[in-house]
Amino acid sequence: MTQTKKYDQTVQILHDVNKHIKAIEGLYGAEQGNTAGEYAAEIRKLLKPLIPVSYTENPILNILLTDKESVMREKGISVTIKVDNVNLNFLAPIDITTIFGNLLDNAIEAAEKLEGEKYISIKIGSYHKMIAASIENNCEEVKWKNGLPVSDKGKGGGIGLLNVQSSVKKYDGNLILKSDGNKFIAELFLNS
Repeated sequence: MTQTKKYDQTVQILHDVNKHIKAIEGLYGAEQGNTAGEYAAEIRKLLKPLIPVSYTENPILNILLTDKESVMREKGISVTIKVDNVNLNFLAPIDITTIFGNLLDNAIEAAEKLEGEKYISIKIGSYHKMIAASIENNCEEVKWKNGLPVSDKGKGGGIGLLNVQSSVKKYDGNLILKSDGNKFIAELFLNS
């Protein structure tokens, strides 16, 4: 079974579970003591991280963003996700995962090292006939080597960014990485 089919099936099941919980809450709304209602609310809380938020028309990116957002919140990182009405269906699922998965993992790793306020801001929109995305996070001072930020993960560190670059190239795209003091920005342009 393909990953996309599996995701679609999961989304469908979870979509209905949400409806069932609403029905239970409705049935028990008038009940005194409200134990069943509380139980339904608990189940909803438990399932919330699994039910993808519809940020885009793209199910893979929705699942990825939902998953990463719950990781960020767990780590005390405040998250802003702003996605315009863009069609990302020209992107192969593997490229969506490679590009956004790696860039978000890097942003999470950098932000979580900080004391105090941590943030990650994700924007996806269109720019002329291209898809433009930016991921911004706060971080410690960034060290650079050959135009790439230096990973402190030792051997094997930085491979993620090389994978991102090769996925971006498939769409005649461009990846621009820049830092400004304790702010890091990854900008991405993809031709649809």
